[in-house]
Amino acid sequence: MASPQSGRVQLQLSESADEPGRAAPWIGPLLALGTRAARYSRRFTGQQLVIALSVPKRDFAASLIGCGWVLASDAPTLPGPLETLREMEPGQPLRAVNSRQVITGKFSSLDERVQPPRAQFAGSSWSIDGIRALVPITEYDQPERAPRPEPGSVERMARLDLSWDTRLAKPAADLAIVGTLTWLKEDFEAHLAREDDSLPSSRIRSLLMPKIGRPATWYTRVYASAKLAEQLPIPEDVIAVILDGNGAIKYLVEIEAPVVICVLDRSVADETAAELVIQLRNTRGEPLSLSGDIGWRPPAGVEALAFTVAL
Repeated sequence: MASPQSGRVQLQLSESADEPGRAAPWIGPLLALGTRAARYSRRFTGQQLVIALSVPKRDFAASLIGCGWVLASDAPTLPGPLETLREMEPGQPLRAVNSRQVITGKFSSLDERVQPPRAQFAGSSWSIDGIRALVPITEYDQPERAPRPEPGSVERMARLDLSWDTRLAKPAADLAIVGTLTWLKEDFEAHLAREDDSLPSSRIRSLLMPKIGRPATWYTRVYASAKLAEQLPIPEDVIAVILDGNGAIKYLVEIEAPVVICVLDRSVADETAAELVIQLRNTRGEPLSLSGDIGWRPPAGVEALAFTVAL
């Protein structure tokens, strides 16, 4: 993957797929921060990495960092759908991906007397040769179906398209974003693309796959900062938490994930969140070099610091 921070790739944002995108020098570096943090997290040694960045305005920052985290995720290795179905028990929930849909539902039966074999799940009969990826799942409420999103400009830049169906079937689901839901939902509807790319743009929602409503598949847990106290602790399988804004950052010391990224909005005249970050760094933190240890430099107009604390 060409690094968005390298200068060789200029990225642009647009409010919809039909609108022309606008390039900005801060888009690539924010995306790259998520990627660098993900790579650093693989060296996890019992210390929590805390990165705090102060931006002129919070718009898109948390979403772009989250997209970078997703782009750095490893593709799952899955057995073939038929092999998986042979091992499943009736009533066991699963997620399947074909050329048109992502489907979750309960497995009923497998019939190998016909060619190609057929499986009954999610209330329908499916030809196995049309299933691109299939996995049993443990977290399940009710059957869901959603259109299969197509990989766009940014997914193809990062070569996620080579394992797209397995990623849809079994996303890492190790990211959480905490913030004001109304603002985050607006950010998720934006589109991201390489400048002058002939490929369709990437919808941020399709990259992050937020767990909002009743999705057939999801990668990112999304929490309203106003209600986070009722939902703590954040599940242990979450590796990174992005705290978007002062209302989310006030929970910093209660987050025990290996990586926490704080987005401080300078357009809000409130120093409480910044003071909380500085206090944690001064009392419990070991400073890190963003450029030397993380491999990242903030763009113009963005101030940032990094440190570790014991978990």
